[in-house]
Amino acid sequence: MIDAIEKRVIEKLSQHEQRLKHVYGVAETAVKLAKIYHESEEKAWISGMFHDIAKYDSLEDQMNKMDLRWIKAYVDFPVIYHAIAAANTLEHEFRIHDQDILNAIRYHVWGRKNMSLLEKIIFVADYCEPNRGFHDSEMIYDMAVNNIDQAVCYCMKASIDHLLSKGLEPSEEQLEAYQYYQEVTRGESQ
Repeated sequence: MIDAIEKRVIEKLSQHEQRLKHVYGVAETAVKLAKIYHESEEKAWISGMFHDIAKYDSLEDQMNKMDLRWIKAYVDFPVIYHAIAAANTLEHEFRIHDQDILNAIRYHVWGRKNMSLLEKIIFVADYCEPNRGFHDSEMIYDMAVNNIDQAVCYCMKASIDHLLSKGLEPSEEQLEAYQYYQEVTRGESQ
């Protein structure tokens, strides 16, 4: 199954070398974090490899792979569509019904409140994998090794700050998730 998933990702992203390097980086970083946190390495690999498979699909193609409820929920934020389309593709093409894997893919863009450990791992790995080229990637990874919730909170803030710097408003869901993880990390430090 893993070989078939990897083959599908390579076929789909073969024209996008940087994105292919990125998904490998996410998968490898996710596996490293999964080992540290005693999470399933297989689930981490699958989620990391598949998270951006629909990234270059047209908006119409992404929407064709989504239920109407998802389209309506994120109509103002179509940037999230590729994540939902990717999860649905994995479920339908590969018959993977593990909600932890599917949610890790669905919510990798800006996270959500009360994420599972796998969701947190994929969310953080998407930000800190070494091919991403962010100046703070290594620092985020080190933070994640020590405290995954702190790394989640940091990545959420960075994402919100990035949107605001471009004159864009973060979604209400994104702000609520950030507030949730601020409270979680404050509670851990007490």
